[in-house]
Amino acid sequence: TQGFAQYVDQDEATALGLAKIVNNKAHIGVDANSTYDLGSTGRKSVRLQSWGYFDQGLLVADLAHVPVAGCGQWPAFWVYRGEQAQGYSEIDIFENVDKVTANTHSFYTSEECSVNFDVGDPLKTDNCQYDPQGAGVQGCSFAAEEGTFNQPFNDNYQVIALQVETDTMRIWHFRKNEIPADLTAGTPDPSTWKTPTVALSPKSCDFQKAFSQFRIIINITFCGSWAGGESDWNAQCAAETGTDCNSWVANNPDDFQDTFFEFNSVKLYQRTG
Repeated sequence: TQGFAQYVDQDEATALGLAKIVNNKAHIGVDANSTYDLGSTGRKSVRLQSWGYFDQGLLVADLAHVPVAGCGQWPAFWVYRGEQAQGYSEIDIFENVDKVTANTHSFYTSEECSVNFDVGDPLKTDNCQYDPQGAGVQGCSFAAEEGTFNQPFNDNYQVIALQVETDTMRIWHFRKNEIPADLTAGTPDPSTWKTPTVALSPKSCDFQKAFSQFRIIINITFCGSWAGGESDWNAQCAAETGTDCNSWVANNPDDFQDTFFEFNSVKLYQRTG
């Protein structure tokens, strides 16, 4: 991402309080005390990756807090298949940048993969193929409901769920007052839930081959190709900050006091039998 973030190891993250338990919640944040030299690799942060991986299932994040800062931030909760397997695939569950107040979702695979949009309108294309050497449109992307990112999420929402199966991929956002009772009870039945934000089915794509072996990622970066990209930065932050993204992030630690995740839980449910 060419981000301006320095991911520290576990010992440093815990010593600095970037990774800690607060009131039984997992806190994942960034350094909000120090300034940084522009020649450094960036503001200290955390990137978590699961040891294990999954193919199909229902991944549910119960969130007490999502990062809030506005200018410069680029937080993400996502899954991907990368170093441990042939081919590539990625699903971005919670991701956007700067001061945007609507979440986005993207689906990428190295396989040729056209899909049906059963729910949701794509921002670009129905071909989810990703080619790191390619140009132009890459992957399938969607805009979520307004209010699902930044402080509006903290005010109103709590749960995000991703379902990956051979015949569908779906993502839901649940407000604090609409979390399904079966999910709270630990026996989720997505067939009874409300209409999701996004629902895809295969058109010319083998989901089992194209989207599998997912590791779970939680990270917060800054600036880079999206948050600090010319169009996004100029549209949202250039006038307000009066400077470029890296300079703002390097010199304004107080602006990142609320740039952290707090998870009540992250759970993966899979079918049995």
